[in-house]
Amino acid sequence: MHTNRSERSALTSAAAVLGMGLIVATLAGCSVVEPYMPEQQKHFDSYGDAPSKANSKDVAWFMPSWVAGDAKDIDVRLDTSDPGYVIAFTSKDGVDTAACTAVNGTKGGPAMTAGFLPDELPATGLLTCGDGRITAEVDGRWYGWTPKEPITSDGNDTLRSS
Repeated sequence: MHTNRSERSALTSAAAVLGMGLIVATLAGCSVVEPYMPEQQKHFDSYGDAPSKANSKDVAWFMPSWVAGDAKDIDVRLDTSDPGYVIAFTSKDGVDTAACTAVNGTKGGPAMTAGFLPDELPATGLLTCGDGRITAEVDGRWYGWTPKEPITSDGNDTLRSS
């Protein structure tokens, strides 16, 4: 079969368009196929580096009010689809426990895991500071986590008010 120059040009153009279409479809497919990660983790060197309620544009990422202003080496892990939040930090000032109340029992432990949690969390001396999380100091580092069983509290500092 013999094709003339205009037919070859048309076939070449059609093949190029088809090829570009496949490339665009493939690239678009990559962004659609890439899974959304509901569990997210961030590290902040200091409290000043971390988002606060006043400056965070992200509803999920801001420091709870009970985190000390001198907090350093802050690790946060959260789940945007299920209740789950874990935080760890060091602080000379520590948490202002005057605004906290004692928690009776571990409430099932943390609702989610995080590699920065100690292997064993305390079962006594636990506090909640008004946001439904348990807070404790372990070996000079402060930890807070959402427990599997909810804690009744007067306020919810984990959600930003509109």
